[in-house]
Amino acid sequence: MRYWFASIALLGLVVGCTQGTSTSTPETNTVATVNDHCPIMGGDVTAEGGTVEWNGKTIGFCCDGCDEKWEALSDEEKGEKLAAAEHAHEGMHDHGDHDHS
Repeated sequence: MRYWFASIALLGLVVGCTQGTSTSTPETNTVATVNDHCPIMGGDVTAEGGTVEWNGKTIGFCCDGCDEKWEALSDEEKGEKLAAAEHAHEGMHDHGDHDHS
């Protein structure tokens, strides 16, 4: 009887210790954005950077804080920054026989 109790107590300890351990990967942001590069800093758009809606489009950013800088811009400046971010990207790789028009 004493061994049975000790076994149950040990099992409870082992199960209790493993419940807080997670082997799953964290969820990633799968929101589609119209841009691959941040219109503020130029880096790759990341889940940590967040997104905003502008003119019916989801705009992505590279890091925390860029969305606040974006919001401080006029609509004209936003359009220019977004276009510049995508044009800068176009020069970074070979397009072969296609273009992004």
